[in-house]
Amino acid sequence: MLLAMSNLDGYIRFGLVVASYFVFKQENLSKYTYYILGISLVAFFMTGGFQPIWVQLSQYIFESSIKAETTGMSLHFFSVMQTVREAGKIPFETFANRISGHTATFVFSIIGYLYLSYKHRIMLFALPMIGLGFLASVGGLRFTVYAVPILALGIAFLITEVSAKIPEKGLKYVSMIVLTLAILYPNYKHIEAYKVPTVFNNTEVQVLDELGKIAQREDYVVSWWDYGYPIRYYADVKTLVDGGKHSGKVNYPISYILTNPQHQAAKMARLDVEYTEKNFLDAKPFSNIEQMTKDYGFSDTNTFLNSLNGDITLPEKTRDIYLYLPFKMLNIYPTVKLFSNMNLMDGKKFNNPFFFVSKQFKDSQRSIDLGGGIVLDKLKGELKIGKQIVSIKRFISTAYDKKGILQKKVQARNKSGQINIIFMSNYNTFLVLDDNVFNSLYIQLMVLEEYDKNLFEKVIADPYCKVYKLKI
Repeated sequence: MLLAMSNLDGYIRFGLVVASYFVFKQENLSKYTYYILGISLVAFFMTGGFQPIWVQLSQYIFESSIKAETTGMSLHFFSVMQTVREAGKIPFETFANRISGHTATFVFSIIGYLYLSYKHRIMLFALPMIGLGFLASVGGLRFTVYAVPILALGIAFLITEVSAKIPEKGLKYVSMIVLTLAILYPNYKHIEAYKVPTVFNNTEVQVLDELGKIAQREDYVVSWWDYGYPIRYYADVKTLVDGGKHSGKVNYPISYILTNPQHQAAKMARLDVEYTEKNFLDAKPFSNIEQMTKDYGFSDTNTFLNSLNGDITLPEKTRDIYLYLPFKMLNIYPTVKLFSNMNLMDGKKFNNPFFFVSKQFKDSQRSIDLGGGIVLDKLKGELKIGKQIVSIKRFISTAYDKKGILQKKVQARNKSGQINIIFMSNYNTFLVLDDNVFNSLYIQLMVLEEYDKNLFEKVIADPYCKVYKLKI
């Protein structure tokens, strides 16, 4: 296996593996086994066989939240692993439960595996699987699955060995059944309570089916990477990001599009799509943002991004671009913002914009308690955030009429106010946000349907999700 995993030419590796097999078949050559093992270990490390393993370890275990690209301008991007739920750090109890169902079962499983390995040494080959599974303690839930079957064998072996000590045959089988049911029960309870919703509901799928009839196969749909695969499946279009393509450098433009004002977002959408297509044909793949910066004559990406506020010459349009904006993205807006809320040149994060979603609130005659220490004083028209009192710039109430058309009531409060409040009555949801978030493409187009008709065309407007077409 070490020879097969070395980074030598495939034909050489195949020859070495076949040769070693025939060597091991000769009993008179068994004295050379450890020499061959030593040579294999040296070859494995010297040829870079460990490199792919180290890359994965560094990505899942040791990677920091900000990662610098090692080529060209050495731009800094936010690591996606910091935002993936199943890659986050977990407490020991969760770690043990996900492998064996219960902490006690986990302990007995380890004892069982050690005893099994003592009785049957071939089980030592399963140690790498257990090692991968135990990485879950620092690398997240996605690793636990590797240790599950091995430790299941361990607890099963322990049960059969304990039951074998019982002399009475009937009691022996009863004990095996009782002990097996005992270790299965917590796993069953976990499965029973594990009700995970689908990525899309029926209405959202219908929207994508409709979009598939409008858009061409070569067109792009811009949305967050969580929705990439389903969008491609149901609408039969291209996407910029998905569950397999969501590194910091590809997430940055999408985050920028969704969380910046419309005129900047529109330009970035056209740029990112055209540069992505160009990247497919390039012999040396490049970072879209870095290449944009260079092509427009800048040495600092911040200066290039600032230029999007003005008039710049965009690449020639080769296909249409659509924006898919689901309501559920509200829940992950702060995460989406993380990827573009930073200085790409030095990796320093900008101040976080204020964004708060309240779906469970208490409405009284005088005030509305939104939770999280945020209270809206209805009489004074002020917002209390902890101990701080902030003025309200505007209050907007939205509702869909019987025809499904969004209606808005806007109450201007204080022009110099710091915070905007939106009450989405159909969703029974309050949004508390500063101007940075309020002016973002996502809030303006999805929540308020306030879009620049020179830049966008509304294609589908459903309460669950909205689709817009880019005009430039």
